[in-house]
Amino acid sequence: MQPNQTLQTANMNSQATNAQRIVVLGAAGFLGHAMARDLALQGHQVVAYWRRPNPALSQFPNVQSVIGDIRDTWILADTLQGADVVYHFASATHPSLFFRNPAAEYWEALQPLMVLMETAARARVRRIVFPSSGGTIYGDREAARSEESKVDPRSPYAIFKLAAEQLLLHAARQGDFAVDIYRVGNPYGPGQRVRPGQGVLPHWLDAIQHNQPIRIFGDGTAERDYVYIDDFCQLLRHACRSDTTSDVFNLGTGIATPLNELLKLLEALLGRQLETTYMPNSTASLQTISLKPDKLLKQFPEFDFTSLHTGLTRTLASYGLL
Repeated sequence: MQPNQTLQTANMNSQATNAQRIVVLGAAGFLGHAMARDLALQGHQVVAYWRRPNPALSQFPNVQSVIGDIRDTWILADTLQGADVVYHFASATHPSLFFRNPAAEYWEALQPLMVLMETAARARVRRIVFPSSGGTIYGDREAARSEESKVDPRSPYAIFKLAAEQLLLHAARQGDFAVDIYRVGNPYGPGQRVRPGQGVLPHWLDAIQHNQPIRIFGDGTAERDYVYIDDFCQLLRHACRSDTTSDVFNLGTGIATPLNELLKLLEALLGRQLETTYMPNSTASLQTISLKPDKLLKQFPEFDFTSLHTGLTRTLASYGLL
């Protein structure tokens, strides 16, 4: 049994005796679905709040489905009644989508969050969990960032992520609810769908499945911090703790992997050379992203991140490529 599996089993046994009512907003997306499934396996009563239900969660008797948008205030208010923790994964934005249109970023990301905050405070929700952006908030820097590193948002997406963090922390200081903010690297793994502007790996794997060339933006030296989805979920479970503290955590491995190295690893696992096309880089792109996870890992002293080799192997298998 792997170390992470041992820790997961121990956590599952303890959580089952302390089941909470947890609302996962955006449960149909990659992160939301994985988190809802993980929490259900821990024995929590999970409310999957989504615009389009994912039938894969219907197998769990402790998962309730609610169809709605965050802007559906009556539905949201009813859903949040009695909730202990709310995971907020409902977002339709990414770094390049509204790069030249900050107003659209506000209406799609920040304004719905403010609705959620007001509704959660009235419903006496204990804690809100917010996935922020580990890369875009800190800006471009070679060294791995800690939570104390200087922030340098370079896009409307990053600016509004940082604004969202500050709004949530302000509400926490007022006593509206506790908040956990996770500045996340690049999560990947089985179940990740192709979405414009998000996630290198699903785009590459989709290209491989359809015998198309892999597109690499820039010269392939851009580095990212890749976090396997099971690790992401396990570490975000820290938000289910019973205390009322609020905090900001980096959620990354601390390892920056260049795109060219990621390509070589894929080729080694598949046993063949892949056709590639190098494309001009976007104006919103950063060169290097890596995040120091030390602060969060203090809460999980036995935790080991899934290696990129292992994570990619599992991901390729889920795509039917191994």
